[in-house]
Amino acid sequence: MSLSRFKVLFEFENGIKVYGELSKIYAPNTVNKLINRLPLDGRVESKDGWLYFIIDHRLSPEKPRRTCEPGWIAYWPLGKAICLFYRSVSLSSPVNRIGDLSSGFEVLAEIPSGTRVRVRTV
Repeated sequence: MSLSRFKVLFEFENGIKVYGELSKIYAPNTVNKLINRLPLDGRVESKDGWLYFIIDHRLSPEKPRRTCEPGWIAYWPLGKAICLFYRSVSLSSPVNRIGDLSSGFEVLAEIPSGTRVRVRTV
């Protein structure tokens, strides 16, 4: 495994699994801190085009972005949350892009708020 890229799995309680990769190229400090805290658990909040779950770890903004593309994984400093984007979204507060989801991430649109999720390395 590369020291700059980390394969991760998002497992939802309804059986949906989505793979991704965290990459230090996007936000090295954020990725380092998150990798050292995995696995992380939370409850999903579903939005229009994206979902997030609070991880209760405050990390600083790093290369912040307000416009996000489908397939992005991000950390939201204001919400202390990990975000998964399945559509293009413009946000009012910025996120740190930290990685990319593998193909098939469109199933995220089917996950309702309140669903438990765990993210871990694979």
